[in-house]
Amino acid sequence: MLAFEFLLEFVYSSLIAMVATAFAVATVFRFFRISKKPGFSFKMMNISLLGLLTTAVSSNANSKITDAFLFAFAYLYILREISEHLSKFDDIFRAFFLSMGYTRHEYFMNVIFKFGKWKLLQSVLSFSLVTTSIIFVLGEFRRLIPGQIDSLALMLSVLFAVICVLTWFVERDRNKLSNSE
Repeated sequence: MLAFEFLLEFVYSSLIAMVATAFAVATVFRFFRISKKPGFSFKMMNISLLGLLTTAVSSNANSKITDAFLFAFAYLYILREISEHLSKFDDIFRAFFLSMGYTRHEYFMNVIFKFGKWKLLQSVLSFSLVTTSIIFVLGEFRRLIPGQIDSLALMLSVLFAVICVLTWFVERDRNKLSNSE
């Protein structure tokens, strides 16, 4: 029974992520037409921030509000994953494929989008698994030990916040050292 509830929650989270993926892909297409890189506000959602925000939102009893926040988190997370993947791939392989006679539009549609489908699948599955696990575990703890859920949620939030800050430092230093041009 517990596995079936987890599976239902996973499927529901996957549906939210798939709808958010459609909007994220449209946004990435729009960014690649105008400029190459989205702003910082679109690139801030990493997996640890996703865990922190999901922990904070899952304490809300209203499921519709939680679902709206999860949709926003899915959009930002998948947008970040796709745009990073495409910009890395584009920086490395663009000159090679354009020298083979592809136009920029053909290159984007036939090459980048073709290799990006696996990144889409990975992003949807990782978002669904992380959010489902956090919501499900906190829900079960809320049912089993009702008085201790606030301390557990606070502990998880602090853990995710520390990981999030460390991840931002690592990404900032890694991006300084890399030269993609």
